[in-house]
Amino acid sequence: MLQTISSGTNAPGLGPVLEPYHESRASRGLSWQDMFICAGNRTYLIGSQNGGFPDFGHHVKLEMGGLWLHPIKLLDGFWLHIADREAGAAMNGSTAMWLTESDSFHNYPFYNEHRYELKALELEVVRRQFCPDDAEGMIVTYELRDLSGRSRSLDLSLLARTDLSPVWFSEGKGIQDGADEGRIDDAAGLFLAKDRLNPWHVVIGADRTSSKGAVRSEMFGPHWTSGKGISGSLSYENVAIEAGGTETIHFFMAGSNRSEEEALHTFARLRDNREALWEAKRGRYEAIASRTVVNIPDKHVQKVFDWVKFHNDWFVREVPDVGRGMGAGHPEYPWWFGCDNSYTLLGLLPVGGLDMAQETLSLILKASEEANGNGRIIHELSTSGIVANPGNTQETAHFIQCVWEVFRWTGDDAFLKRVYPAVKKGLAWLLDEMDPDGDLLPEGYGIIEIEGLNVELIDSAVYTWSALLAGARMAAFFGEADVQARYEELAVRLGDKINGDLWIDKEGLYADAMAPAGKIMSRIDVYIERAQEFGALNAVRDLEAIKAELDGLDPASERPWLFKNWVINTPMETGLAPRGQAVRALERMATDEFTGPWGTYLSGMYRDQMMTISTGVQAVAEARYDRMDESLRFIQLIASTFNKRLPGSMSEMSPDYGCFVQAWTNYGMTWPLMSFMFGIKPDAYSKALTLRPRFPQGWNEMSAKRVQLGLGERANTLDLEVNLSAEADIYRFALEQPGWSVTVELPRPADGACIVTLDGEPVTAEARDGAIAVTIASAGRHELRVSRTS
Repeated sequence: MLQTISSGTNAPGLGPVLEPYHESRASRGLSWQDMFICAGNRTYLIGSQNGGFPDFGHHVKLEMGGLWLHPIKLLDGFWLHIADREAGAAMNGSTAMWLTESDSFHNYPFYNEHRYELKALELEVVRRQFCPDDAEGMIVTYELRDLSGRSRSLDLSLLARTDLSPVWFSEGKGIQDGADEGRIDDAAGLFLAKDRLNPWHVVIGADRTSSKGAVRSEMFGPHWTSGKGISGSLSYENVAIEAGGTETIHFFMAGSNRSEEEALHTFARLRDNREALWEAKRGRYEAIASRTVVNIPDKHVQKVFDWVKFHNDWFVREVPDVGRGMGAGHPEYPWWFGCDNSYTLLGLLPVGGLDMAQETLSLILKASEEANGNGRIIHELSTSGIVANPGNTQETAHFIQCVWEVFRWTGDDAFLKRVYPAVKKGLAWLLDEMDPDGDLLPEGYGIIEIEGLNVELIDSAVYTWSALLAGARMAAFFGEADVQARYEELAVRLGDKINGDLWIDKEGLYADAMAPAGKIMSRIDVYIERAQEFGALNAVRDLEAIKAELDGLDPASERPWLFKNWVINTPMETGLAPRGQAVRALERMATDEFTGPWGTYLSGMYRDQMMTISTGVQAVAEARYDRMDESLRFIQLIASTFNKRLPGSMSEMSPDYGCFVQAWTNYGMTWPLMSFMFGIKPDAYSKALTLRPRFPQGWNEMSAKRVQLGLGERANTLDLEVNLSAEADIYRFALEQPGWSVTVELPRPADGACIVTLDGEPVTAEARDGAIAVTIASAGRHELRVSRTS
């Protein structure tokens, strides 16, 4: 019965492109911690899948849910009350009720539904919400369907609880949250509220004029919420429903952090353009779904890959006077991060996010220049415009690496020209200020902050190596031969040092840190005590072994230390590790010492927490060395957490806690598949493309269509199809625009005997490191066939 209402005459259509994307679950009895997001670039709504709006959150204590219009919050929530005018009194009030706990929750790419079966009222109700693009408000629709078989007259009342308040870290700008005050505009049928100390406003109304309204600070619906908000109710009497029919009411919730006039303008826009706004967002999401369409044998991975494309859009955060870019995680981290985006943006590139990648890097760089000015890249930027953390060491190097990869995909030389001076400053900061002993290993906290060990860490060192290579390529692009040579020479020295000094041969692993024994001595008892408190026996054993190694060491002596954090995978992730060392390390990292049932442990000592980013880095590391079966295993582990918490999503912490959707999850889902398995490696700035496809065993028919390459005059689109068989391997590819050169690097058959044809004509292939390569100077649509001769 609940399934039928979504196909009612008033339900908006998704269209054939988006119809397959619908995930749901029964919601009655769910914990309030099972949350959802209705996403938009200006507003978004966070609530519980069961239809409620609980107080929760630690950044803004108890206030991270509700309706947000960054840099302010608008509402704690809203609730609908329904009463049957004819039967209510006779039934002792049982036919008057709040919509509290839904029976099912349904998630779609850009909107959600809560479905209710109200037996006492003989009604089905659907609550549907969506946040239009570029609008400072949202639209909430209630569909009510009669199940009694008689004409009905209902009284409806919507209660909304405001909480006009600032985002996290706003106190750094001297912003104070005042109590809210409100009023009812009877003529317009609106509830209006404002913050007493600030020009923050919210306006709520429907597609019809209310019968009456009320405003009180101590008026609540089904449950109380914290904060300095005020409640407003709007009542709609004698709402008629025909026997077996459906009645729909639309509510429009608009806000502004500048004036009531702007909030009213947005309200009118939402009310007068509801259908057009829906169609605009639907059309844009169709475009998202239609970019980078993959067809692979693993249909579950394919399904999750497609949903990740939508997730990317859920994170776009646009705040006037601050900027626009990819946020990190909902519900607690909707703002911008340096570290997170150096992973996220790589995952964004192969699925059409070229413009957003550049916008995000530009925002992070602008904030970093304003906050630091010395090349250091920030860690965290609140939507208030305040930098919460000036940046850990690895973030500067990671940012530089990311800049080069983004440039390779976009080919936007104007973007690189703007960023390049900061790249040089960042490398100077890493190798001068952050390397006081001159050993090329920068000091300072990295991704994993080992408390009290602000020392030389593996991820900072590895990403600095990668940043030096990126800087050298940028210098070559700008014709700075001396700078190029210096960066290349430093990269060689640093790479040798990492592969020598930070490699622990007896373990077959890279170390977490290079540090004086005295620093470890000063903290080791604290680490052991904490491991004991956690009951982490493996960690206690490993830490006590480290303590035994410290016995008799000169406190000033520096050596590598193994704490078994997941970042020891970074030498393999970046390709720095020689193959022999890489394979040894990866094989141990893939054992149950480092890999749990849902992915790679954050710590091989503690073995209790897994995360999509640690698992994603492992997937990339495996793919980097053509270990595609192993890479697929880790991609599948990420995908196995799909729907564990939020239908249509994967949680930050595997399998089902932390942020219920996290931006950098896309790194493990899209980057190894597109960059290494399909092997798409553009150099858009020179209109060149390398295709190096390598697939897991048993994958014989694959395709990737409408892959975006380049921006502006370098824009192009790639289609790639692969068919592998015992007789021949066939690679079909097409570029939409002419003028690009394409080099295809293919695995040579095991016995080396093959015939290569291009568009049906024999061609001589170049031998390259166990591969064969064919270059087409000006590529269009082609078929490359490698036929076995034995």
